[in-house]
Amino acid sequence: MEDRNLASFNETLNQTNAIKVDHLLYARTQLASALILAILSPITVVANLLLITAIIKDPLNYFKRPTNHFVLGLSMADFLCGFFVEPFFAFYFFSRYFSLNGGNIQRISRVLFTVGSIISTASLNSSFVMVLLLSVAQLVAIDWPYKYRTFLRKYTAIPCVVMTWVYFTVFSLLPVLGVDMIVFFKVNLFLHATLISLVLSIVQILVYRSYQKARSFGLKNKRLFTQFPEVHVPSDHSKNGKTRLATRRKGRNKLFDRNFTIVTFYLAAILLFAAFPHIAVFSVFLFKEPATSEEDLRLNILLRITDLLLFTKAGTDAFIFAWRLPTYRKSLLFILRRKVIERETGV
Repeated sequence: MEDRNLASFNETLNQTNAIKVDHLLYARTQLASALILAILSPITVVANLLLITAIIKDPLNYFKRPTNHFVLGLSMADFLCGFFVEPFFAFYFFSRYFSLNGGNIQRISRVLFTVGSIISTASLNSSFVMVLLLSVAQLVAIDWPYKYRTFLRKYTAIPCVVMTWVYFTVFSLLPVLGVDMIVFFKVNLFLHATLISLVLSIVQILVYRSYQKARSFGLKNKRLFTQFPEVHVPSDHSKNGKTRLATRRKGRNKLFDRNFTIVTFYLAAILLFAAFPHIAVFSVFLFKEPATSEEDLRLNILLRITDLLLFTKAGTDAFIFAWRLPTYRKSLLFILRRKVIERETGV
């Protein structure tokens, strides 16, 4: 009898120690998440602000295609994520780890976390749709180049971006309007994250197959794949002291940009790499009742890690454009050089 009691006591003690270890691990996960988000936030903001500036100013006349409205929508989503969501979440995790109970810090951190969650739902879902629209546009450009001009124009691209943002903004506010959180999470998981990711995977497979076929035929390759325009800047100053840019494009105005398609491949790959682990963990979190508190803690740790994958995705999108698009780098260098000249000349 004593042996049984002793065995039961040891088992209870081991479970208690395991829970304490998991609590400590979860607290350290929150601290690590806060530190990573605090570092990631300014990087995400600056990188996407530069991309937005390059698209809006467009000194080399590269971002004139309708698809660049999708790029602008994507960079705006990532910018909002870095400017609001990441610092709000970091503050919440810091306050939780250090148990900042003094004054209204805990209350403020919870409010900011709620606001950040709303913005996160809208911005991340919008970024998913923007990548999907970019992928569909590339597929149409390769397989149906003559329908591309009628399929995608400025007056069709802008409404798509606006309607996407309006829809997800309204959807993200549903919990505030009284919708049950569990129902909200399930709808968002399946209708948005899972469905969009699956459709994006299928579209990317089709784009890749069409891309390889286009490359295998030299005639089609010359007709579809474009090179970057030649840019000539004859002088940094005109006669009146202002900066002047002269651009000249050679060849026909072709529909398809090989490097831009490769950028779309990378954007989709990073998105899917971040999305599928989050979908898997969040599905278990919503539909499986944890058997023990230890299991619940470990599941929450996995949620924090998969959240970081999504935030990292928001921080790397802009670097993909800088890496794969030489004209984007040239645009940024020209804008920065012009700012320096204007500062030095006082113009």
